[in-house]
Amino acid sequence: MQNLHALAALLDVTIDYDDLTHLGRDGDYDRRTRTIRLQRGMLYRLERSVLAHELIHVIRDDEKTMFGFYDARDERIADELAGYLLFEISEYRLAEEKCGSHIEGIALELGVMGWVIEAFQRSLDRLGESVYVHGRMGVGQFVARFEAVA
Repeated sequence: MQNLHALAALLDVTIDYDDLTHLGRDGDYDRRTRTIRLQRGMLYRLERSVLAHELIHVIRDDEKTMFGFYDARDERIADELAGYLLFEISEYRLAEEKCGSHIEGIALELGVMGWVIEAFQRSLDRLGESVYVHGRMGVGQFVARFEAVA
């Protein structure tokens, strides 16, 4: 959690804890004021997951639009990339080896919410017996590659 707060400070973003129940969400980012608001009193792994998600919005400089399609896309991307702030691919691999395909087990092992794991898995490509992280067309064009868990 300290790393996430340090990243927020590096990005010159303020983190406020507030009551967001009336909004029906656990966090949001105001681009104008460079403020992330988080629901007060969240469980540790929920707070980590939501903060990482909101920090991705900061990094990508996301802004709400009047087009739901684009906003939904930005939310999906923030979910997918949050995992990269929260754990190393090697940690994910070990958790998957230990828990198999059990999403909640992997999430508990890594101290995040299940939706972070589901979204993170969407960024992986499984081809045969290998898993590629951010794979693209062409030989050797991927961030990482490792053997898939059976």
